[in-house]
Amino acid sequence: MKKLLALVLAALMLVPVMLTGCKSTAEEDENNGAEIQMFLTTLPETIDPSASYTTVDQIRIMGLIYEGLTTIDDDGKLKNALCKSYEYEFDERTGYLDLFITLDSSRWSDGNLVTADDFRFAWKRILLPENNNANAALLYPVLNAKEAKEGLCSIDDIGVYALKNNLLQIRLEKEFVNEDIFSDGEVKDQIEYFMRRLASPALVPLREDVVDDNTKEWCTPNGSSYITNGPFKIRAWNSGELTFERSVNYQCVGDNPEAAKDTVVKPYRLITLYTDGKTADKHYDKFRKTNSFYINLNSASDKVVKAVKDDIETENLLSTYCIYLDTEHELFADVRVRQALSLALNRKDIAKKTNNEPATGFVPTGVEDTDRKSDFREVGGELISEKANIKKAKKLLEEAGINPSRYVIAIDYSNDKIADETVANACKEAWQELGFKLQATSKTQKFINSKEHGDYPLNQTHESINAATVILVNLQSQTSDAYSILTSFSGEYGGTFVDVTIDDVVYDAHVTGFTDEKYDDICSEFILAKSDSYRAAAMHIAEEYLVEQMPVIPVVFNQASFITQELSKYETDKFGRLNFIELKQKNYEDYLEKKAG
Repeated sequence: MKKLLALVLAALMLVPVMLTGCKSTAEEDENNGAEIQMFLTTLPETIDPSASYTTVDQIRIMGLIYEGLTTIDDDGKLKNALCKSYEYEFDERTGYLDLFITLDSSRWSDGNLVTADDFRFAWKRILLPENNNANAALLYPVLNAKEAKEGLCSIDDIGVYALKNNLLQIRLEKEFVNEDIFSDGEVKDQIEYFMRRLASPALVPLREDVVDDNTKEWCTPNGSSYITNGPFKIRAWNSGELTFERSVNYQCVGDNPEAAKDTVVKPYRLITLYTDGKTADKHYDKFRKTNSFYINLNSASDKVVKAVKDDIETENLLSTYCIYLDTEHELFADVRVRQALSLALNRKDIAKKTNNEPATGFVPTGVEDTDRKSDFREVGGELISEKANIKKAKKLLEEAGINPSRYVIAIDYSNDKIADETVANACKEAWQELGFKLQATSKTQKFINSKEHGDYPLNQTHESINAATVILVNLQSQTSDAYSILTSFSGEYGGTFVDVTIDDVVYDAHVTGFTDEKYDDICSEFILAKSDSYRAAAMHIAEEYLVEQMPVIPVVFNQASFITQELSKYETDKFGRLNFIELKQKNYEDYLEKKAG
């Protein structure tokens, strides 16, 4: 009896460890590591990884707080992340190919294990018919994914199964990988392409018990707590501060009480204090006094950029800064007007002022082409001129029968970034030269978050009667190729809201109101393409058609611009997400007394 009681007591003593994983007291240990003051980003609006419209700054920090199955490094090499290994086989009974992914061990910031079911939940959420999410098309190679999005089958019928906590099964559509058609080498190529798809920032896991899309407190500032699975957790996120802190639960480091807390993640905290200022200019003063060590220059003024021009580091981001048009407005309904507005812009001048590259197409520099080593933009060439052509623009307006003096164009943009104001002013000057009246209004761009629910203010009322609205938004690629950028403009493949209360499948238009059956047909050619070369060729045709239709106007290709001092071993992935796991600060102990709070 005593022996049985001893066993029961021993089991009870183990329960807290099993439930919570790593000890929270580990975070209070001395000598935790560097606490680095920096201006990492302007205040993010959301940390929802599947948000359809993300800012450049938001995509940068996603790699700090989330980890998916795979990742693609800056050189384009596919690497495992939470995927420990994978294998695939054809089910002889059904004829489907099944992909089996074994997960590596890691925990959420609250100590719970990251499981296969967390991926299943996150992906189902993207595919819900009522969710207006452009990332849905990322999952269309998965069995029944498109049908579930269209309400033609249950969301539980998609080919994603959590067989065990650490084992995820994905059943692929026959059209994507067919044993009867594909050679062994072609099957392997298709599987590798899909594994690259899983590196998307949008396809990271989420916890069903955490996500609440009604209140959004789990992913917006001033929430009570944030549960993430990346190398860092969020310690503070509000109007005065954004601080990331090492997660001792990442890769289960905290499971071993003898392990050093910096076994995997080296820095302890990354601190951005908005009380010191909300722009790079304010933090540059701290940088000069060696009180700040990383400055994101995306919100910097020309004065600061010129002052540090010899020390600026830049990286391509898979992101295009665009002007979104209300194509349902009578003015923008005519493609010739949209083309005219595009032709009036001097992109070379705008790029210089914002420290970016002129947009010569929809797809930015850095996106992969056929062989994944060539660049889509280089292969596709210059589809949009860097320089303005006012004469041709005026001619197009004349052909369209448009008298510009009769119209007011309202420009909505964020007031947090100087670059937004620069682009807005450039548009204003160019379009006034065409004869239009301009009304610029500074917004906080909260519509980015509300977009998933179908609320988008392109048709909002401005002071001027019947003003035609444009907004300045980043078009962020969620895949290393052009797939996600191009599908987002499609009605059928754009992941828009689908009304399941009616018999027919009716797709919402793109957020601009753009819908085009011909474009949908072009997209269908690469959705389930059977080779990289065929896929890339169809994508180039799709981009050329988009440039002709111009539902949005590409302005510049975004670059990450920043300066550092006393720091080393900082990296980014293909999408521009920061990797600060190995980040080192020279003589960090000397700066610990200067920390705030």
